[in-house]
Amino acid sequence: MQKKYIVCFLVSWGILLSLQVNSAEPERRYRIIHNNDGSDALGNYWFHKRPLTVHDVNAYVDMVSHSQVTTYMMCTGSDFFYYRSKHGRILGDDLDGKLDCGNDTAATHHYKSFYLNHLNLEKDGTDLIEASLKRAKMHGMEAFITYRMNDLHFNDTTSNCPITYPKFWYAHPEFWTNDDTPGLNGSRALDFAHPEVRAHKLAIITEQLERYEMIDGLDLDFMRFIVYFKQGEGKKNAFLMTELMKEVKAKVDELSEKRGKKILLSVRVPLTVRDCLDKGLDIQEWIRLGLVDFITIGVHWRGNPSLPVAQFIKELGSTTVPVYATIDDGGYKPRETFSHGMFRGMASHILSQGADGIYLFNHYYGAFNSTYQGLLHLEEGGQVCRVISPHLIQELGSPETLAYRNKIYCLSDGVTEYGIKHISSLPLEVRSDDFSKAEIFIGDDPGKTVPEEVILFVRSSKQASFTLKVNGRDITHSAPDYVSLYDKGRGLMEGECQYAFVLPVESIQQGYNTVAFHAADSSLLVKRVEIALKYGDVKTHGYF
Repeated sequence: MQKKYIVCFLVSWGILLSLQVNSAEPERRYRIIHNNDGSDALGNYWFHKRPLTVHDVNAYVDMVSHSQVTTYMMCTGSDFFYYRSKHGRILGDDLDGKLDCGNDTAATHHYKSFYLNHLNLEKDGTDLIEASLKRAKMHGMEAFITYRMNDLHFNDTTSNCPITYPKFWYAHPEFWTNDDTPGLNGSRALDFAHPEVRAHKLAIITEQLERYEMIDGLDLDFMRFIVYFKQGEGKKNAFLMTELMKEVKAKVDELSEKRGKKILLSVRVPLTVRDCLDKGLDIQEWIRLGLVDFITIGVHWRGNPSLPVAQFIKELGSTTVPVYATIDDGGYKPRETFSHGMFRGMASHILSQGADGIYLFNHYYGAFNSTYQGLLHLEEGGQVCRVISPHLIQELGSPETLAYRNKIYCLSDGVTEYGIKHISSLPLEVRSDDFSKAEIFIGDDPGKTVPEEVILFVRSSKQASFTLKVNGRDITHSAPDYVSLYDKGRGLMEGECQYAFVLPVESIQQGYNTVAFHAADSSLLVKRVEIALKYGDVKTHGYF
């Protein structure tokens, strides 16, 4: 009798395991994802660029463990590698001095340092990816490899630095798009219309899947860089990318069955279903075919503080596939780092719009750990901190930990990257004949968590006189001293002017808020709109 129970149990467990491995139904799951850029770690930027050790690699992971981070993604590169691959060279490998950057010896030494750091890890029997993901698993985090599908960082033939040129890419200029319309290095992007390019990418992905047995998932980062075909040819070639996705999914499922656990397949894509399709990514078809387990929306470079999460979820038309959204390290300009208050505002925006969690992309701690020795560096005025620090990932992950924390909600400045325009009311032309309106989303419910003060920041193309309304209410309380106090004069271009106004708490609401402008005489452009919610002193309620 006892033997029958044992047999029954084993059969049931086998059926359950099979269902877990082969189930096509994605699991809705809360995640806070930390993406490690890879090159930042291989260069050991967080530790004074000293020779990299396994101890240092562990520290990169440890810095985000015991926080709200659930998932650790390790970038594997694109056509340059952070491990020994049969498809190309490790980043910085100069082939024993055969490759360099010409007369730029400093650049040659810089790139060679990546390879030397790899050799340090190799002596200890590991590589950057393996060491990082094993450490993440030790801390109880999900471990993913994330592959940049068409990285263009080193695709510049005018740099005269062949030490950085990816092998396959450099050997096959006939596979380049030769279309410079999209943006930086776009003409030298590999064109996925060629079957050889797709086969090359599949071979790399297969190699990585087979090499790293500890992984819980594979993330395909289509935003680095969002160029796969000649401009305007994405939609007609979308079926080619779908076929590639089918092949990747088949390999993922094969290894899932072999390893006895489900390996997840996720993608990072543009902000709208239309933009995805225009770039050759038929995300709706991928969902229909059960090819992806979750989706992250993001931008290419310039951080977008007001991602259209709710709109994307609605367009997607799926209630089962989890959707996450990216918080980048950028700002209104590349490397104009977001402040702590802006990070909280972005996180609240994303979660309040229905995302299943947050994806932190290039969330570097180099300045915090190396430059400032683990201390918070405050801007003049003492209210604002722009140094990305581990403190933030203790609170960005949920509405509960964000409650009563100082925040800044922002609109995107409407930049266009690689043919994709950030959805935004800005830049907004303001005229004297009628009110011009911008819509800004607030995740907090000011009726429940009542802020101590609400501040509206406006940047215009020039000094001008204008009438201002928020949700139909006249706003007249100007606070010019707040511009410098909250570091809002940063990056002002010639002729631009920055304004600050104090809003009545009852004038704002959870959800979208209408900010309306009417010019007194000549027209102007409103270039930035931000709303800060102050819940208390920065030392107790968080720096802006």
